[in-house]
Amino acid sequence: MVRGDDVALAELSDKDKEWLKEQSDGAFDVDRDGRDMPFTTPVHRLAVTTESGEELLGEVNWHPVKYGPSYGCVAWNFGRNLLPQSRGKGIGTEVLRLLVRHLFDTTDVDRIEGGTDTTNVRAQRSMEKAGFTREGIIRGAQLRDGKRHDLISYSILRSDPRP
Repeated sequence: MVRGDDVALAELSDKDKEWLKEQSDGAFDVDRDGRDMPFTTPVHRLAVTTESGEELLGEVNWHPVKYGPSYGCVAWNFGRNLLPQSRGKGIGTEVLRLLVRHLFDTTDVDRIEGGTDTTNVRAQRSMEKAGFTREGIIRGAQLRDGKRHDLISYSILRSDPRP
């Protein structure tokens, strides 16, 4: 378990995944179009809980992406999903700080990246408060409700100063 101010990251059980799915408002869920992915990558997941671990607030996940043929060209791409009642309280920023600390402490990867919908201003502010740098727009990156949506890309490097 990784603890922070009022929140923690912990193992995520299958039961937790189902409960989170039932409680989610699906605000930024992507469409599943029925096609098989042309490749697979391992996806790692942790639960977001209260610091005591008694209440489930959401989840974070991350998977590797490659920008070249060597380990030095690998980044972690993350996602997070907080339940509606957990949003707007600063929890998302603390979750990102914990995730960055966890990934830089436990792996050799030097880049962590993520994106958020161009309309999700809270998530954009959260990433910037957590020390991520806004990189630009990824056009048509997600399919939701049958329409393509742009994302804003953010990253943090191991060498970047932490807020």
